[in-house]
Parts: sequence; structure tokens; C-alpha cells
Amino acid sequence: MTHLQAGLSPETIEKARLELNENPDVLHQDIQQVRDMIITRPDIGFLRTDDAFILRFLRARKFHQADAFRLLAQYFQYRQLNLDMFKNFKADDPGIKRALIDGFPGVLENRDHYGRKILLLFAANWDQSRLWAS
Repeated sequence: MTHLQAGLSPETIEKARLELNENPDVLHQDIQQVRDMIITRPDIGFLRTDDAFILRFLRARKFHQADAFRLLAQYFQYRQLNLDMFKNFKADDPGIKRALIDGFPGVLENRDHYGRKILLLFAANWDQSRLWAS
């Protein structure tokens, strides 16, 4: 087990091995392979490249390094293209809390045919007068 798996139960580590192809023996090499791809995209400002952050993207793409890098690049590219959206983005922001209370996001229990989680927006729960009142 690596420090990146600290706090995970043996059952969770085994599930990650079986379902995500996570191998603690090569975990740092997998992370480094994704990190090494960053130089191929000098147009993107990668703000975080620490092991724990890259590991999130590897897990999201079942340890396919190229797919994990593509997701990482898309994440930072989106943030770069939408600076105003992320400038003051804080989890304790009243607007963010309100969106969560209003029913965003809803996550379906089953995944799509590619194994991806499906998020739902419960727009009927939103009070639009709060969103557009200024």
C-alpha cells in the first residue's frame, strides 16, 4: 500500500484493484506517465499536478493513462476558458449551498454503458426568482 491509499480499507483497495485496475506496485509510475504528458499541452495551465490530484483522474478513467490525461487536460482547459465561473468558486458559497439544497446534483445509482456516473439536474426544484434576483 502507498501513502496515496492510506485510510482506505483492505476491501476498498481490493475493489480498486479489480474494478479500476489500480496496482499499488506501479501507482507512482502511472501517475508519472500522466504527469509526463503535460508538456504535450503547453497551451493549458495545469494548476495542480500533485500525485493525489492526478490519481483522481486515473481512477476516473480506470487507470488508462491517455484517457486520464485527456480528462485532466479538458478539466483545466475548461477552467481556463471559464475563469469568471471559477474565480470565487468556494464550496461554502451560499449560491453553491443553495444549488445543492435545490437538488443539484443528483447521481444515478447505475452507470451508463461506458461505466460513467450520470448526474441529474432537478430543475423543477430550483427557485428561479432566487437565481435571477439581483
